[in-house]
Amino acid sequence: MDSQSLILIVDDQPRSQMALASLLEPEGYRIAYASTGLEALTQMRLLAPDLVLLDVMMPEMDGFEVCRRLRADPALALIPVVMITALDDHASLLQGIESGADDFIAKPFNREELRARVRTITRLNRFRVLLDEHRMVVSEHAQFLWAIERSADGYLLLDHEDRPQDGNPKGWQYLGLSRQTGQGCDQTFRDLAARLYQLAPKDAWVCWPNSVGMTRYLVRPDGNDPALWLQVELLDQSEGATGNRLVRLQDVTAKVSAQRDSWAFHSFVSHKLRTPLTSLVIGMGLLNRRTRQLPPDLAMLTETAYGGAQRLKSVVDDIFCYIETSTLLTPGNGVLLASVPDLITQIGNDLGMTAIQISIPFSFAACRLTVSARTVELLLTEILENAQKFHPHHTPTVSVGLLCQDGRTIISVIDDGMTLTPTQMQRIWEPYHQIDESFTGQVPGVGLGLATVAQICWAAGGTCRVTNRHDGPGITVELELPMVEDVEYLHPSAGDASPLPG
Repeated sequence: MDSQSLILIVDDQPRSQMALASLLEPEGYRIAYASTGLEALTQMRLLAPDLVLLDVMMPEMDGFEVCRRLRADPALALIPVVMITALDDHASLLQGIESGADDFIAKPFNREELRARVRTITRLNRFRVLLDEHRMVVSEHAQFLWAIERSADGYLLLDHEDRPQDGNPKGWQYLGLSRQTGQGCDQTFRDLAARLYQLAPKDAWVCWPNSVGMTRYLVRPDGNDPALWLQVELLDQSEGATGNRLVRLQDVTAKVSAQRDSWAFHSFVSHKLRTPLTSLVIGMGLLNRRTRQLPPDLAMLTETAYGGAQRLKSVVDDIFCYIETSTLLTPGNGVLLASVPDLITQIGNDLGMTAIQISIPFSFAACRLTVSARTVELLLTEILENAQKFHPHHTPTVSVGLLCQDGRTIISVIDDGMTLTPTQMQRIWEPYHQIDESFTGQVPGVGLGLATVAQICWAAGGTCRVTNRHDGPGITVELELPMVEDVEYLHPSAGDASPLPG
């Protein structure tokens, strides 16, 4: 421990500096030098030495004054000082004590005595530093625990097998447990959370607890209890780490509620904005039909203005579609699955998509989703529009499949357009993020379609997932939505699948 200590030798005589260094360097100490009082104070601030060997008799500023200034500086006051002096009178010793010296060595000094005193002081100083650091860590830890216990966020400490070991009251409450019942629980955090919440997005939870580029949520949909959205964050988990992990559960329901409270205002603004914008598009469209009767330069200007008005209307529609999604989740009669194929066909016709195949491998008798027909229409419209938008020639071949199992409906939409990179997969559900802005040079819209799909699915108690096709270019978008309970439907018999052309 002593060999790691740094000693600052302060003496205006180079010969004295070398003499002290020759005694201490063989002991393994690191040595620094200063020749004046001002230089010594500067070196102390820069180096924070473990011990200062300070000569008393120096010009301009003697050792007593250096020691007084050192003790007056809070940043330097605890550095040990040993004065080396040829003065042996009582007044000089008293002056040294009053200036703050820790010890004295008289010239000429005994070598072994010097080494012993230096060894003792450096050891004691190191122990003092370690003790101060320990006290600081203990104090900070106590303050941290105090804050955690009273935090509005939930905190849970998970072991290397993902089982909760400890946590604050809020963390246990979010899992429906108390500290007494939670400690020693054999279930993993993920399994405990899945009892009460939807894990969203589903892809982000597949690799839990490894880090991903997506934000994880625990979502309790509207029902008997009010909706609850918890954002899940791993605070101390580094890539590849296997030790304990601290998880924070932050209630972001207020942010969602605040957004929904503003949707009534958005609807009002939507009406006020869309009405004149629709008139503008219609008027420009009528004028655009008569471009043959206009001079060439005016015809070109009319076509440009009409195209700009159409793009503006598309952007406005995308934005208001995104901010109005809560109205799509209001309780009411859900959509019959039997009506979904006709809905898909109508959407395809509206978009001018003729290559849509619909596969129905079961009978739809009385099956009903918990979401409305308008919700399903929005979800499928956004997905099919994306398939058309990001296809190299805007003419995708799309296959839509519907499947019921375990009280849930799975709707899969497979296209033959572009293949996504891992980075694009991670950010695909983010609002205002386009899949690939450079894919066509100018992709219409503002990147809200898939974010709208994700928000609706999660809030309805469902999930959504995107994967690349394995048999060629294109992606598969899979929506899993809950069905109304206590309804009957006919299970498929062998060979019951009936593909319907769109």
